[in-house]
Parts: sequence; structure tokens; C-alpha cells
Amino acid sequence: MRCKKFNSAFCYLAIAASSAVCMNAHANQWDFKVEPYLMATSIDGDSAIGTLEAPLTVDFGTILDNLDSAFMVRFEAFHDSNWGVIADWGYMDLKKSLDVPRDGVLSARVRQGVLEVSLAYKHHSKSVGNWVNYVGLRRWDNTYQFDVDTAMFAQTRVVDRDEDWVDIILGFSYNREFAEKWHFNTAADIGGFGLSAKMTSSLKLGVVYDLTENWDMSFQYKATYVDYDTGDRGSSNYFSYDSITHGPLMSASYKF
Repeated sequence: MRCKKFNSAFCYLAIAASSAVCMNAHANQWDFKVEPYLMATSIDGDSAIGTLEAPLTVDFGTILDNLDSAFMVRFEAFHDSNWGVIADWGYMDLKKSLDVPRDGVLSARVRQGVLEVSLAYKHHSKSVGNWVNYVGLRRWDNTYQFDVDTAMFAQTRVVDRDEDWVDIILGFSYNREFAEKWHFNTAADIGGFGLSAKMTSSLKLGVVYDLTENWDMSFQYKATYVDYDTGDRGSSNYFSYDSITHGPLMSASYKF
């Protein structure tokens, strides 16, 4: 019930954000930024689906070896009034077939998508730098498919589970030039508050280099944490996901 409620809220915020961008969208009133990025992702934590519970530790090498597809991009639009919209989407599709069963699993496929949409307000200060306060929603969309060895789990052959939920997040980002063309950049948020996830948070830290007036590159480290569960432990409807997704990232962005 709570997922349906916040999925609806997510749709409303996305519509509001799109409307904000479309309204008064003259070239001299808006600044846009499109930032595709690559992230050397690792995942650490624990997960449970029904009666299957296991540590969740996947390093970047394992993800790279089993990656089927991935896409990551960030978008910003700020009006002259300093109000704006921020969106970030990361998607991974992993699949693996095992010659020797591990923990009773013969093959596995995991798809994870994380979409964030926020309303933001930008601040400027010559002495302090630039910072942004934002409030938004983070939507998790996870799909798990496991082919299970019936000798170990006689009642189940295939586990196919879709889990998605939406969390409220409150955050800020900060940017300050520390040398010619070089900027220190950080961003952090916290959310969940027990409304969907018990807690979710993220932290990003790194530097940005201005290539030209319109192009820049960034080198950062990002970590996103979530602690979510639903259903009754030990029953078939139980699901938990307590993990941190982290790793260095590199991006190139275009401002117009």
C-alpha cells in the first residue's frame, strides 16, 4: 500500500518537474546541464527473497564480467529565479549462469534501476561558493530472477520477484573553485524516514575540471545506501534489501 502511495507521489513530482521546465522555457531564462557518467560499481550488504537469504557482496570485476547493459545520466535545469529541477538515473542489468550450483542457485539475473527527481533552489556566494538545497523522490526498481536447484529447494524451481518503492529525500550539493578551472564538488542526502525504506542516503565527493565554457569533466566517488524490507520474515512474501552501492565515477557534462 505504501509503495502505491509513493509511486503516485513520484509521478506527480515528475509531472510537476516537467511542467516547470516547459513553462517560460526561453533560452535566456534557463540553464541546462546533461551529464552522462560511468561508475565502477560495487555492492555490499544483505538481501532476502522469501526464504532465500544471502550476503550481497558484488565487486566491480564481477559486475563487469556479467553486465548485460547499463545506462547512467544526470540532468539539471535551473531558471533565472534560481529554482530548478534535478534528475539522475542509473540502470544495470546483470545475468550469470553457473556450471556448479552455488547455494542452490543455477542461474541468476538481477536488474536494478534507481531514478531520482528533485525540486531545487540554488544559492550563490563569492566568499562561500555555490550550493543547492533540494527535496525529491528516489525510486528503486529491482527485478530478481533465480533458477533454483530443486534438490535443495524442493518447493521452488524459479524465483521471479519485482520490487519497487519510492523514498522521500532531502539533500544539498556544494561547489567551489579552488584553482583555475578546478572545482571541489560534493553532494549528500538522507531520506526514507520509515515511510518506505527505513533509511536511505547518498554521498558524492570529488573534483570538476572545466574543459571549455560549455564542457567539463568530473572525477568523484559516490555511495548510496538503502535499508528496506517488506512482508513477513520466513514467508514467501518477504523481501529485504540492506546494501550500499558505491564506487568511483567519471563524467563529462555539457552546459547550454
